[in-house]
Amino acid sequence: MLVVTRHSKEKISFPQVGITIHFIRIHSGNVKIGVDAPRDIAIVRDEIESDDSTASLIRRQFLRLPREIRHGIRNELHEISIGLHLYRELQRAGHVDEAEEAFQCIQHSLKRLDENQVFQRSPRRAPTSGNILLVEDVANEREMLADFLRLHGYGVRTFANGQEVLNYLKEATPPKVILVDMKMPDCDGPTTVRQIRSDSRIQTTQIFALSGTSPKENGLESGARGIDRWFPKPVNPQGLINAIEAIGVGKSNSNSEQEAL
Repeated sequence: MLVVTRHSKEKISFPQVGITIHFIRIHSGNVKIGVDAPRDIAIVRDEIESDDSTASLIRRQFLRLPREIRHGIRNELHEISIGLHLYRELQRAGHVDEAEEAFQCIQHSLKRLDENQVFQRSPRRAPTSGNILLVEDVANEREMLADFLRLHGYGVRTFANGQEVLNYLKEATPPKVILVDMKMPDCDGPTTVRQIRSDSRIQTTQIFALSGTSPKENGLESGARGIDRWFPKPVNPQGLINAIEAIGVGKSNSNSEQEAL
């Protein structure tokens, strides 16, 4: 389901393609946005002359699509472009109700694009092993971060709460590192960390916390008896990759574990 908002500091997510649009500020008909996207997806601003190789790649990928699909995508993008210009002008003129109607039309176009089969990810098979375990209850955050790590060559298994990963660890070979969110239902982060640290089989596994809270708030120690590294949200993905590399996490050669699209 596509979620669209026009309020500042909120966002639109396209989980099938790993893109999130952040509405940073809306003021006087102007919208300031930020775009998060996987590194392999090019983002082109029409007011800036794009690199020839990037533009050529986009054209080639687009031209591979059937003609009727290309036509449909162009129509949707055209409608969104016109709608955004209309919305801005109506806001400037103070026509709030008409601007709201225009915004609703933009939402419908975005939803149709999001549901287009061209942008749907192929179903992924769950990896049979993983040297990184990721525990996060927000599905969109969980899958996007997992895909980011897989694109860097790591085998990743994902879990929606602490109980799921604890059940898995009862039978599995201990991983090199576990990434754990703190605020989760059905066994939260602090409880999960304490349970893991009480298991002598998992003493060498490092635990990285991903959270908007602090260690003190969660009553957890730092180091081998608690959290090895603390990454405040929003997490810097490259900083996380650097920390993973620093502890010598091996990369996977299994294609099934690296499927990201």
